[in-house]
Amino acid sequence: MQNHRYCAINPHFLLESAGDDLELFRELSTMFVRLAGPVQARLELAIQDGNGKAIHFESHSLKGSTALVGATELSALLGEIEHHARCERNDLVLPCLPELKRLFDLTIEEVRFSITHFDGQPDTDSEKAVR
Repeated sequence: MQNHRYCAINPHFLLESAGDDLELFRELSTMFVRLAGPVQARLELAIQDGNGKAIHFESHSLKGSTALVGATELSALLGEIEHHARCERNDLVLPCLPELKRLFDLTIEEVRFSITHFDGQPDTDSEKAVR
C-alpha cells in the first residue's frame, strides 16, 4: 500500500535488513509484535517500581527491537530512558512513561498494519513521515 504514510516506523528499514525479502519482513514483523509486548510490560513495571537495573536492561532490549523496525522516535526515547537508568536518575524516567506508552502503542499498530499492507514498493513521497 503505497498511499499509507507511516509516522512511527519505517518499514523500508526492516525490509532492507531482511534482504528485500517481503516474506522474511513479514515474519520478522510478526515476531516483533509477539515479543515486544512482554518486554514493554516488564519495562513499564520496572519504571513504576523504580528498579533502575531492570529499567536499564529492558529499555536496552526493547531499543534494539524497535530500531530494527525503524521506530526511530521510540528508539531514541528508549535510549534516553536507558541513559537515565544507567546514571541512576530514575526520577527522570517516570515522566517518560506516558510518551513511552503512546509511541509503543503506535509502533505496534503500524507494524501490525505493515504485515498485511506493506508491499515493499518505494514511497511516492520524497518526504517520509518517519519520526
